[in-house]
Amino acid sequence: MNFMDKETQFLCGLLELQYNATDIPAITKLSSSVAWAQGWPADNRAFWNAEAFMWSKKIDKETRQLIEKELAFLQKRRDHKNLDLGCGAYSYLPSVGFDFSEKMLQFNERCTKKVIGSLEEKLPFATASFDSVTAVFVFNYILNYQQLFCEINRILQEGGKFVMILSSTSINEWQKQKEVNSFTAQHWSLLLGYAGFKVSLTEKENLLFFQCQQKAYVFSCWPECSSRCGLRSRKEQGRKIISS
Repeated sequence: MNFMDKETQFLCGLLELQYNATDIPAITKLSSSVAWAQGWPADNRAFWNAEAFMWSKKIDKETRQLIEKELAFLQKRRDHKNLDLGCGAYSYLPSVGFDFSEKMLQFNERCTKKVIGSLEEKLPFATASFDSVTAVFVFNYILNYQQLFCEINRILQEGGKFVMILSSTSINEWQKQKEVNSFTAQHWSLLLGYAGFKVSLTEKENLLFFQCQQKAYVFSCWPECSSRCGLRSRKEQGRKIISS
């Protein structure tokens, strides 16, 4: 007789899945009895809620230490305000955490503030409200990346930095089912340039680090989204970023 409740059984199933157990239909059936996991694995929110419990097993200690080292330059001031987009269950520096998975945010202990929302929509933050923005292992899963790049540019303060980190190798097969784009590093750099960033790209230990600085002028984002983002020539507006 199984004395575990449905949620515990579901979590045990997730753990077994990490070791290549194949009884996904049984785990899916259990998910229907767990409020935050209903619709797993097809439903994106349920999928990432479940991943929150496994996050510590996904990224090894050495990789986390490397990322923290590479992001340390963002914390020169004690009052530095960073926005961590798609922060998941772990942020690499104290940040305002933004994620659409409530379970991910629940486990993230480095958030100074936690905000639930979608990266496929306009960001719910005021113009020029952050010193920096980070996005670690996020953009492979973003369909509307053009608008998001423009939104990041909008919410950064003058001289603000944006750091995007991606894997230079293929992501694991389980999470790959949620991947919606897989561009080369050069193509990502080109897209960031279109969005108004000067990009410095480095690769370390199979990780791509895109350090982005706002350009002196942004005449528009892509033609199809410039009207939505509200970005125009910074010279015309007299400042680097204008409100959408």
